[in-house]
Amino acid sequence: MNDTRTKMIFFGVSDKGLRRDNNEDHFIVADLTRKVVGVKDNKVTPALICHEIGAQGTIVAVADGLGGHDDGEIASQIAVEAMVEALLSPKDTLVTTADWLAEAVLQAHAAIRNHLNHIQYTTSMGSTLTAVHVGHGLMTIAQVGDSRAYKFCQGKLTLLTEDQTLVNMLQKKGMLTEEEVQHHPGRHVILQALGQDKDVVPELQMHTYEDGDCVLLCSDGLSSYVEHADIEAILASAGNEHDHCQRLINAANTAGGADNVTVVLARLSCTKA
Repeated sequence: MNDTRTKMIFFGVSDKGLRRDNNEDHFIVADLTRKVVGVKDNKVTPALICHEIGAQGTIVAVADGLGGHDDGEIASQIAVEAMVEALLSPKDTLVTTADWLAEAVLQAHAAIRNHLNHIQYTTSMGSTLTAVHVGHGLMTIAQVGDSRAYKFCQGKLTLLTEDQTLVNMLQKKGMLTEEEVQHHPGRHVILQALGQDKDVVPELQMHTYEDGDCVLLCSDGLSSYVEHADIEAILASAGNEHDHCQRLINAANTAGGADNVTVVLARLSCTKA
């Protein structure tokens, strides 16, 4: 029997940046046990800023819309809301958390496709989606696209996800150097996204966590413009989750603010029951 209680201290901020007319990112947090959503229109509500992880866990997610203007904004909102709606339905006890989360991501994909089928004009729209389910002692991650998940532990920042991008694939094959990746014209081309006219396969992984570990989720508006070491230094600085989120947003905008930027930070506090 698991006799450890885990508390999540959560905050998130989404900003349109300095060069975009609107914000195509969305983020969300939901307590799946008490069926409470703690974000509305990219604003954190008091409900889940500090809460205990229940039997069904808590889901945290970031989505980055594709398609430009309203299309991307709508797609990312559908992505996070449809995924959470699926997870708030009763869970089959025989289904693993990873399969449950993967199916919710696929339902989000279907929801965007369904929206496209009902609007009155021909367009394309899509969204990345990176979601972390926090259970008791275990995090399950599902990713489509290039929004990232990190773990911050004892002053060290570790990237947990792998960007599903053209340049990352070429670099892994030895066709691009790390420096060439930074300047490649296709560096923002992603290999799969929710809502596109083809099947998606969420990348799934599981990680343990310990008392004091933090989970950071972000859109590429942060990771593409702020160095890993700078993100790590901000998270290691004094302050609470709200402070750290705002400093990360400021760092992205100081770097030029070329993209929408979203950061979500969740600190996990574990105590014996």
